[in-house]
Amino acid sequence: MDPFNRLVVITDREKTSNLSLLAESVHIKVEQMTRSEFEQKSIRSNLLIAFPFVGRQLGKRGIPDELMQCMAKGATFLYQAERSLVDPSFSLNIGLRGVVYRDEQLDRVLNALKAMMAGELYYPRTVMSGMVDEVLQQRFKQGFNTDALSAIQLLTRQEKRIIQLVAEGSRNKEIALALNISAHTVKAHLSSIFRKTKSRNRVELLRWIQQSNPAYTSDSVIN
Repeated sequence: MDPFNRLVVITDREKTSNLSLLAESVHIKVEQMTRSEFEQKSIRSNLLIAFPFVGRQLGKRGIPDELMQCMAKGATFLYQAERSLVDPSFSLNIGLRGVVYRDEQLDRVLNALKAMMAGELYYPRTVMSGMVDEVLQQRFKQGFNTDALSAIQLLTRQEKRIIQLVAEGSRNKEIALALNISAHTVKAHLSSIFRKTKSRNRVELLRWIQQSNPAYTSDSVIN
């Protein structure tokens, strides 16, 4: 996904939130508003939305209406979430850009903001890898899709390596370091990958694997 140019922070109070202050400290443009103000405002597609999730549960029991309405307006991530109440795998599967927990260390919050504003997802690598494992297991049970196989054949060797690293949860800078290329080159490769797989972002790219041959991730295809 392309980078976002502004962060919208939803709060329960008019007082400037700590998340807004942190974002501004790393030169992120921030627009803070209350829930009622947000409900009345139309959101542009290039804005990232921070949704407060204090003391609330998110998992198999369902998605709160407020959160669904927020996600319908644009790319959203949760902040002030409780680890014991919010399932990161479920959050990823429903399309949230990430989850920032209440006990998150300051440097990790800053890294999360930078990553998500750059268009990346913010989840632990174990969660990203777990999603890939799950969809590949589904493909083994359901069979292969020849159209997806055609798309795989269009991918270059380098693009396949990048998809592997994305599936492991690597961010652009980490991919660049692993492959000894520039971050700009990584972005160019990702744009090509998204076009060939008809994906708009990393979540859709991971889901695209559901339509591909499970052998796609094997050494015989990657190497």
